[in-house]
Amino acid sequence: MNNPFNYSEISYNEVIFYLESKWGRRLNDHERHVLIEGYKFGRMIEAENEIKILFAQQ
Repeated sequence: MNNPFNYSEISYNEVIFYLESKWGRRLNDHERHVLIEGYKFGRMIEAENEIKILFAQQ
């Protein structure tokens, strides 16, 4: 798995809302883009690790 998946808009909105709430301001377009790419990358790594765990248990 080398390419991250695209997720529903709701998934991105949740993480954007979390960070905007934490920082107390709206994110600009660049920050939103970086956050979404980071979210996709993090989910990809998480999925790869879960697959490794499943194969290690066999």
